Amino acid sequence: MYRVAFLEAEHWHVLGHMAAIKTFDNVKVVAMSGNGDFTKNLSTKMGIPLYKNYMELLDGENNLDFVYIFGIYKEAPSIMLECIKRGIPFMADKPCCERAEQLPPVIEALKNSGVKHCISLQRRYALPVEMYKDYIRKKASEGGVHIVLRYITGTPQRYEDMGFPWANKKEIAGGGALLNLGVHYIDLVKYLTGDEVVEAKGFLNENVWKLGLDDYANIILKTKSGHTATIEVGYTKSGYPQEDFIISGRNFYLTATAAQDIRLYGLKEGGDKKGELLEKHDFPDIQWFDKCLNSMLETLEGTGKPAATLEDVYHALKFVTQVYEENHFYE
Repeated sequence: MYRVAFLEAEHWHVLGHMAAIKTFDNVKVVAMSGNGDFTKNLSTKMGIPLYKNYMELLDGENNLDFVYIFGIYKEAPSIMLECIKRGIPFMADKPCCERAEQLPPVIEALKNSGVKHCISLQRRYALPVEMYKDYIRKKASEGGVHIVLRYITGTPQRYEDMGFPWANKKEIAGGGALLNLGVHYIDLVKYLTGDEVVEAKGFLNENVWKLGLDDYANIILKTKSGHTATIEVGYTKSGYPQEDFIISGRNFYLTATAAQDIRLYGLKEGGDKKGELLEKHDFPDIQWFDKCLNSMLETLEGTGKPAATLEDVYHALKFVTQVYEENHFYE
């Protein structure tokens, strides 16, 4: 049985990870830390011991097999360093920092310690990504591709309703839609093409909800080999969130919308050269936290690789920080 703890569990993804753990009969949450109403209520409901902060938990719990790291973004590097110091493996929730420059010391400490870790970039397990990653990489090796990734989710009020008001405060969260969501999709550009992102240009909109945080961000990326991508993330959807994947290049066009379907178009020999529907699949809207957990277990057991590493997050966060700086967000 894997004994795990949730550190600084005041985060909306906690419930998703907790639900994933329930599907594994060899993983048990034995403790959690946090000092907000959410953690207090959750610990009472689930009968899990609660500590006021992660240091108290790590001092009070023995024989932890690994921990989940949540919390306010800017505090995550310190939590990771403490776990590395104690030799405790961890799975961290993105974005793992407030600004990219916080991560290199942690990455270096990981290399020197050998502590195993996994970052839950669960969009890597999205169905169109899993089904077509190799196909897209092959197409990228043959010529330029363009990727459009869009995730427009509900209003900031949802964080208030869920019990996480800190997410709407710039002085605490340090960033809005771009920091929270953008890391997933910048990461996917490299993951899908197999090519390093080298350039980014972006714009922010802070005028929708007027909270001092970015409500919407639009970024254009370029990779080392010349592939391009457009990423849109925002808190401007009334109702159910919408997630779109569009990847196109020479002789192919792939489109997918979560909770709807995936469609691959291409040119057939002897066809009309306008493109024909080659494949169609249902695309259920799933968070894939269970696949991140399975990846963590395989990493610990030496039978697989982590879903993503802190270096992967750093590669994406460099461009998040850059766009914030160029838009004078930190001023």
